[in-house]
Amino acid sequence: MKKTLTTLGDLRSMLITMALICMVAIPFTSDEVRMEGVGLFTDVLAPVVSLILVFVILLDMLMSRVFMIEKEADVVARFKFILKIEFLVLACLIGFWAPYFVRVIS
Repeated sequence: MKKTLTTLGDLRSMLITMALICMVAIPFTSDEVRMEGVGLFTDVLAPVVSLILVFVILLDMLMSRVFMIEKEADVVARFKFILKIEFLVLACLIGFWAPYFVRVIS
């Protein structure tokens, strides 16, 4: 676990942790917006932050791909691992939040 966190780096670890926290909030979201207590986080902050995280993760994946260009094999292997982890987190984030956003938009 420590090796994985070292491979990802501090900022990417925080990014993935924030995405996981937003995914944990999904079962507690409601169609009606609550503006106080825990409802503020689950109904307002978590959906907004997770939408922002989608674009930030995509940007980080793009930058990881750029950093892979013409590097040594160990650096390329590290960034391939990072891309796999970020793709998995991104797919889960979109997949878990999609029903909520479809329900809210329609």
